[in-house]
Parts: sequence; C-alpha cells; structure tokens
Amino acid sequence: MWYWYDRLEAWLAVALLGATSLTLLVSSTARAIGQPFAGGAELAQLLFIWTAVLGADITLRHGGQVRIDALAVRLPFSLQRLVTGFCLVLMLGFLALLVWHGFPLALSNWQRPMGVAGLSYGYITLALPVGAALMIVSLLRRIVARGIVASLAPDDDVAEGAS
Repeated sequence: MWYWYDRLEAWLAVALLGATSLTLLVSSTARAIGQPFAGGAELAQLLFIWTAVLGADITLRHGGQVRIDALAVRLPFSLQRLVTGFCLVLMLGFLALLVWHGFPLALSNWQRPMGVAGLSYGYITLALPVGAALMIVSLLRRIVARGIVASLAPDDDVAEGAS
C-alpha cells in the first residue's frame, strides 16, 4: 500500500511542477503577444505552493530534512535516543498544531477570492495543514520502520552505515 501512496505523491509533485512551468510559459507567452492570461501568476503560485508542500513531505520521508547532529552523534546511544525522541516530539507537536489551526484557517479563507483568477484562497491555505498531516504520516512511518535514533537520519547515511 505505501508503495503506491509514495508513487502517487511523487507523480503528483512532478505533475504540479510541470503544470506550474507550463502555466508560467503560457502566461508569459500570451503577455508577449499582447493577449495577457488573467490569473496566470495566481494559478502558478497555487500550483507551486502545493508542489513545495508535497516536495517537503517527500524530502522528509527520505530523511532529507536539515539535521545538525555534531553533538548528538557523540553522545551514548541512550542519550541519542532521548535527544532524538525529544526532537521527534517537538516536530510532531508542531506539525499537529499546523493541522489543528490550519484546517479552520483554510475554511475561513474559502470565500476569499485569489486575485483576478477567481479561485478560492482556501486552496492555498489548505496546502499547509494537508502537508503537515502528510509529514506526520511520514515521520511516524520512519519511526516504525527505523526506530527512534535512525528515524531522522538520511536514507543514504543508513545505507552507508549498513555496509
């Protein structure tokens, strides 16, 4: 099941990035020939925000987040586990707050139009809580699959350590 979930998310991120590029190309070309595409910039912004959120989740799922562990790796394993567990609790708590407050914010912005495109601003504000929920799932998957200490390590570091 996770295989198809991961593939769908990656495909969707690539499709959204392509749609962002295509929207910018069409908008700038139309403007150059004297027929501006109203709302092209807003549509590209919407697509890019969703691309960034999905990309952030994919990066987190592969352990690509920023990690400063110069001190933590020198600690005994039990303390590494404690420090990493504390960081995970903070990360999950912050993501949960984004979900908790993000969905009501998105709903409150649903009637607000986004520029000349006529799209709802709720589509943009919905990206943050949806992305945070996806990141919670990704973090929990990594904790279950790798354990607490290795859950934040990049995938390539885990592969190097195994060889």
